[in-house]
Amino acid sequence: MYILCVRDYEFHILDNAFLVHRPGIKKVHRDPMRDKVVAKQNTAIRSKILPEYKTIFGVRKSCVI
Repeated sequence: MYILCVRDYEFHILDNAFLVHRPGIKKVHRDPMRDKVVAKQNTAIRSKILPEYKTIFGVRKSCVI
């Protein structure tokens, strides 16, 4: 999505009629192992992937990850 934003693509949000979900309210289930994996992935995105994207595609103030 970041690359599409930097390249000035237009985004249109669909009406709620197109949303599909399971009935009921989902509750937060904390999983320490998953939290570690997510933290590792976020670090990789910020330290490696995002700088490469900025070098290759440039930067726009309105585009964020």
